[in-house]
Amino acid sequence: MKKQMMFCAAVLMLLTSGCVVVREYAPAKETVQVSKEEYTLARELLVAFVKNDGKKFVSLLPEETRSKFTEETFAATRKSVLDSMGEPVSYTYLATLKLEPLHPQLWKVTFRRQNVNRTKEFTSEILFKVVTGKLDKKQAVITGFHFL
Repeated sequence: MKKQMMFCAAVLMLLTSGCVVVREYAPAKETVQVSKEEYTLARELLVAFVKNDGKKFVSLLPEETRSKFTEETFAATRKSVLDSMGEPVSYTYLATLKLEPLHPQLWKVTFRRQNVNRTKEFTSEILFKVVTGKLDKKQAVITGFHFL
C-alpha cells in the first residue's frame, strides 16, 4: 500500500512538473539619459578620486560645497575609504536613475587589497553615486556624491 501511494505521488509530480513554462524576458531599456556634460563631470570627479587628485576633485564641486568639502576633507575621506576597501583599480558607469530635475549616476568602483599577512589578494566592489543637474538648464553641476 505504501509503495502504491509513493508511486502515485511520483507520477503526479512528473505530470504536474511538465506543465510549468519558464520564460526569460529581456530587461527593460534604460529610459533615463544624462547629458554628456553631466556624465563627463561625474566621470572627472571619480577619476580625481582614483588618482588621488584632491585639488581637481574639490575644483569640480560647486562653490558652496567647496567651503565644506576641502582638500583636507578629501584626503581624510579617501584615506578612510582606502583603509576599508583597498586601492581603486577600475570603475564602470552603471546607470542614471530618474529623479527629475536631478540625475543620480551610479558607478561601480573595483578595489584591490591584501589580507593582513599580505599572502592573499582580494577585490571588492562598491557603488559610487554622483548626483548631477543643470544650473539654469545650462551648466552641469554636482549636487552630491558618496559611496554606497
